[in-house]
Amino acid sequence: MVFGKPKPPLLGPLEVLAFSGIWPASVAAGLIATCGLVLVDSPSLGRLATAMALGTAGTLVVYTIDRLRDLHRDRTTAPARSAFVERHREALIALSVASAGACLPLAAMLPSTTWWACGVALGLGLFHRRLKKGAHRAFAVFYVTLAWLAVVLGIPAATFAGELQSPLGVAIVASALGPSIAANLIASDLRGHSLDKSTRRRLRTGTWIALAGCLGPLAASGFRPLIAIPLAVCASLAGFRPSEYYGLLGLDGALLLGALAAIALLAQGGGG
Repeated sequence: MVFGKPKPPLLGPLEVLAFSGIWPASVAAGLIATCGLVLVDSPSLGRLATAMALGTAGTLVVYTIDRLRDLHRDRTTAPARSAFVERHREALIALSVASAGACLPLAAMLPSTTWWACGVALGLGLFHRRLKKGAHRAFAVFYVTLAWLAVVLGIPAATFAGELQSPLGVAIVASALGPSIAANLIASDLRGHSLDKSTRRRLRTGTWIALAGCLGPLAASGFRPLIAIPLAVCASLAGFRPSEYYGLLGLDGALLLGALAAIALLAQGGGG
């Protein structure tokens, strides 16, 4: 009797995290939580949790639709993910429909200002796939960074619009998150590339961009915990591997790890 090669026990869960959209949705939730906690003094945890759930559901919708619609194109750049999407197409469609259905009641639980932020984020997110067809790389990074900021900063800022400690705080948070997300996108675009001179040069560029995300928080003591996010991104670029799993789990995981570290520092009163 011939037995097939045994599947590593963690590969199944890793596939689900990396390829289903759950991982980037978790990143969105972590960054929304960070923004809410740093922008507002003692925010309502119920409203913050609802904003996190809304951002999670919306991110799942956008990423799932994106992967289903671009399955043919993605076969060359993300073969393992494409195979997963093909095998679990019906489940991913169901996940997208359920997430979309959850967005309406979640949005209804939040102030109307949040609806506008959601509309902008959804429009930017669904339109970004067109950038894959010949758009200039730098513009694509800028555009997708803007889409992410609309979700992870726009939703909590709109949710707590009347309670923000300072309007300037939104700009400081954007100055930390924008470069961090942009650097992540630069590195993500190198998935599957050989570690040649050009790749290393782009990684260095991404590292400098991420480090620029430390400047705003350094200048404002209450926002210093946010430095954890660009530093985590820098670490992920320093350890960059061109593999598909590292590109989808490691790079995005750095954003989530940085967000969790920032939350821990905020909880300890580390902004002083």
